[in-house]
Amino acid sequence: MAAAAHREGGGSGAPPAKASVPLAVRRHPIIREVSRRLADHCGVSGGGRIVIGVSGGPDSVGLLLAVAAVGARRGSQEPALEPVAAHVNHHLRRSADADQEFVSKLCDRLGVAAHIRDVWPDREPGNLAANARRLRYDALADVARTVGARWVAVAHHAEDQLETLLIALCRGAGLGGLGGMPFSRPLDGERMLIRPLLGVPKSSLCALCRAAEVGWREDPTNKDPSTLRGRLRRDVLPALAEIWPHAAMRGAAAAEVLDMARGLLQRHLEEVFGDPALSCWPRAQLRKLPVMLLAAGLRRAAGEFAKDAADALVRAHLEPVAEAIRDDDLRPREFQWPGGLVVVVRSRTVELVKGGSVFGVRGSGQSLPNPEP
Repeated sequence: MAAAAHREGGGSGAPPAKASVPLAVRRHPIIREVSRRLADHCGVSGGGRIVIGVSGGPDSVGLLLAVAAVGARRGSQEPALEPVAAHVNHHLRRSADADQEFVSKLCDRLGVAAHIRDVWPDREPGNLAANARRLRYDALADVARTVGARWVAVAHHAEDQLETLLIALCRGAGLGGLGGMPFSRPLDGERMLIRPLLGVPKSSLCALCRAAEVGWREDPTNKDPSTLRGRLRRDVLPALAEIWPHAAMRGAAAAEVLDMARGLLQRHLEEVFGDPALSCWPRAQLRKLPVMLLAAGLRRAAGEFAKDAADALVRAHLEPVAEAIRDDDLRPREFQWPGGLVVVVRSRTVELVKGGSVFGVRGSGQSLPNPEP
């Protein structure tokens, strides 16, 4: 990482095979749930090291306690599961150094190795939030490489998943968005990013911290109303929780169902559209599909060109193309999409291209005089 530095801190010396976890934490009902999700949803099998991203907030402190407790509950004949804490200091808030000191002291108390990484997203060009996220995940991957960990765990929980679901729903996303954040995804060539808390409400994580008699740090920017998620956390989620006290858990459960449906859909689209990198298909093959499946396949293909462009696609872009593919008109037509993408529907083929009008004609859905090549 060009804009990063690293140093070790906390958990001085070689950490013990099992962290020092209070009995009340090991017996807490959330631990069994986290253990199950690590194995069944995140693919954490056997033993080894897990890097835990610890910001100092109740979510990540709760995750660190939970994974440490899962490791401590294992019998002497079972493979050891060892948490390794990673704290990324973004140097964006006055309290950043105090957050770092808190995490280091907590890891000393628990007997967990702590690795500190410094990043400066405000020194990078472009969007500050996007820079911070990219540098943070780069730093976590770097810690995993350093300690030989196969997994990097982050503390996204049920409320975070509900936020993601609401944003996707209101943006008109398909199953790709409505499935929410996945429990696991590749972080780099050898490591996986995992989210074992997606079905766990934040209140349970705070309760786990209290059971351990540890505090946490608060980040005021989490409820900053100038950001979309901050506005949701301040104004929308509390109202939903007042109407439906278990809205976050039920929303997260719905996201799991939708994610399974997303997997089934993706397998079907692979059978019809082939490799995601393909951008030209036989029209006769596609016209047999329902409009919504056509739209999903075209959105998937657009994502290979530019994810931002695919995210910008709405029904007004997708349905006219799908209907044109299915109709009996054999004249070539082109449809302008966001991000400079163009869909060309010909008598025998459907092609997605990038870089402006194929036939030098502007507009959406225009019939073109050019004969099919």
